[in-house]
Amino acid sequence: MTANQTFPPSGNDFRDRRDFNRLDTRGMGLLRIQGEDQPVGSGRIVDISANGLSLLCDANWNDRVEHGARVEVVARLDTPEEPFYLIGGVIWHRPVAGQSCQVGIELIAPDRDDTTDRHDDNRDWRALFLA
Repeated sequence: MTANQTFPPSGNDFRDRRDFNRLDTRGMGLLRIQGEDQPVGSGRIVDISANGLSLLCDANWNDRVEHGARVEVVARLDTPEEPFYLIGGVIWHRPVAGQSCQVGIELIAPDRDDTTDRHDDNRDWRALFLA
């Protein structure tokens, strides 16, 4: 897949290739591309798994969000009440009816031996699915 292609390609169901089940929960997410000062915007969380999430927004982000972009997401689920600060990458994006779009984000896997100064909640997010 090239950087300008959107996902899912016609005829394919991307949900069948996931390693973890999805939780039946919703919430809101604020998306920011790493290195940028201003957030791209916020969207409704419509799909979550241990490895990522999908945001549905009321604006067209296709001019700002590219496949492979490193992003930060502040995700506030309906429960628990505390937000998650997540780091990942855009693995797909697509326009949705009207001026909306949907963005799929794969989280960076937590590393037990991670000695960088990376501060995120990716490990706690993953624990929601493994508990």
